Amino acid sequence: MEYPTKTLIELAFAAQRVNGGYEKQTRRYSEGQPTTFSNKELITFTAHSDWKPEDFVPLQVTQEDLDAKAAADKHMRRYTMLAMGDLPEFESNIFSAYASERMPVNRVGLIAYLPEFVNRELQTKIYKQRLKTEFANSKHIDNVVEGNCEILKVIRISRDFEDPFYMHFGAVDGNLVCFARKEGFAEGSTYIIKAKVKGKDKERETGLPMTRINYVKLRKTEM
Repeated sequence: MEYPTKTLIELAFAAQRVNGGYEKQTRRYSEGQPTTFSNKELITFTAHSDWKPEDFVPLQVTQEDLDAKAAADKHMRRYTMLAMGDLPEFESNIFSAYASERMPVNRVGLIAYLPEFVNRELQTKIYKQRLKTEFANSKHIDNVVEGNCEILKVIRISRDFEDPFYMHFGAVDGNLVCFARKEGFAEGSTYIIKAKVKGKDKERETGLPMTRINYVKLRKTEM
């Protein structure tokens, strides 16, 4: 059964809001805690009128979701011209799904990922610009890491059948650092940090010196 792609995209933004991000896999718990449905299944079970799990709550599209879709539509316009050239396969598939008029409900995976795709592209654009202008003089840190750390970017890493974790990219006194934590800290926030140097690395997009750190302790700075 096919559905209007526009409707599925609206549901995709509702799923992104409900899950607080993109969930690739549905996670079921033995007791007490409700099932966390993947974004794809939230869309599929809401759109399709047949069987649904007993604990499933259908998505309700809100104005917030529609506003988010409108912003994404504006961003995706750039791909109308780019699609005439050579796009990477994944980006080409995303755009083809987005630009379609109707789609089978069993092929909504790319549409389910669309909100996360747009969000990551926008955040990456801001992140790269800041690296080039504010952190161009980043240096490796050789000793114990202490001071104020601004969280520049956070990436949620989902693994099959395992709890997700978060990669954090930040700056301490103008020097780039990265570390992993089970919990995600807020992008744009500044924390008092204490950590140990794990190794020297380079920021993937710019090649700027970046220090990998561990045993990280963060405390929110007082306003």
